[in-house]
Amino acid sequence: MVAANNDAALAPWICFISRLSTRFVGGEMSRMGFGPGQFFLLSELYAEEGLSQDELSQRVGVDKSNTSRALTKLEKFGLIQRKNDPTNHKVKKVYLRAKAHGVRNEFKKIQRQWNTKLLKGFTKKEKAALIASLIRIADNAEAAFNEKYTQASKFRIA
Repeated sequence: MVAANNDAALAPWICFISRLSTRFVGGEMSRMGFGPGQFFLLSELYAEEGLSQDELSQRVGVDKSNTSRALTKLEKFGLIQRKNDPTNHKVKKVYLRAKAHGVRNEFKKIQRQWNTKLLKGFTKKEKAALIASLIRIADNAEAAFNEKYTQASKFRIA
């Protein structure tokens, strides 16, 4: 267990939880035949189908090449299909196939198991406050990242 320290930086705690989450999810997902990299994409697609590869990359916080590789694996597993956007043929939209809908309950079970373990001992009020805080932290992180990336790209010579 990590030593408690009220003065500790936030990032190491987030990284610690992320690593353990990936290990837990990876172990559970391997029983289903795929890994944690695909888990986060499937999670987004279960929430909303028809997202573009770029939208998926942004939502899960990984670069486009990692998203493309993970989607290729999901295609090989028969879980998704990519289709050209009818209004912009350069954009591929991602849709779940019947096989993905078939494993949805098992997928959701894995999510519930991990959430239950993570939130053990929290009251409903504490859970709601934590989720709201994590959403704010994620929004702040995304804004800070995008601000730095946008500023850095202004100085590139084309």
